[in-house]
Amino acid sequence: MPVFPSIEWFDTVRTAANDNPEFRALGSNETNFGVKVGDQIIRLDFYAFECVSVAEIDEDGLLDVDFYLEMEPERWQSFIQHIQSDGVADAQHTFNTLDLNEPGGILRSHDPYRQNNFFRYHLTIQKFFDSAAAVETTY
Repeated sequence: MPVFPSIEWFDTVRTAANDNPEFRALGSNETNFGVKVGDQIIRLDFYAFECVSVAEIDEDGLLDVDFYLEMEPERWQSFIQHIQSDGVADAQHTFNTLDLNEPGGILRSHDPYRQNNFFRYHLTIQKFFDSAAAVETTY
């Protein structure tokens, strides 16, 4: 059973998302972004109709991504657990809602132009994380 956050966990979700016709039906995308969980940072690369790679990066690696999503480990765990209990993120646990409700938001970027990729592809990114519903997870 993969541990969140780990490369194994994100790679398992990547496989589940890429195998999900609903994920692919959202259309082509081309973005790379980071997921910052405490001190751990994971980079996800999306191209065409799938997530093509998952890699661990350091703080400097955030300069090379379009944007990143940052929450404390407890917030990420709550987010993932809601997805796993409901099958998808409910209205209070989407990235858009979390970004609006969290003081300062959860969306970060070093380049406002590239940050727009979040808004362009947010449904695909949300569906990717919704695929975690099928992944048994430990924390």
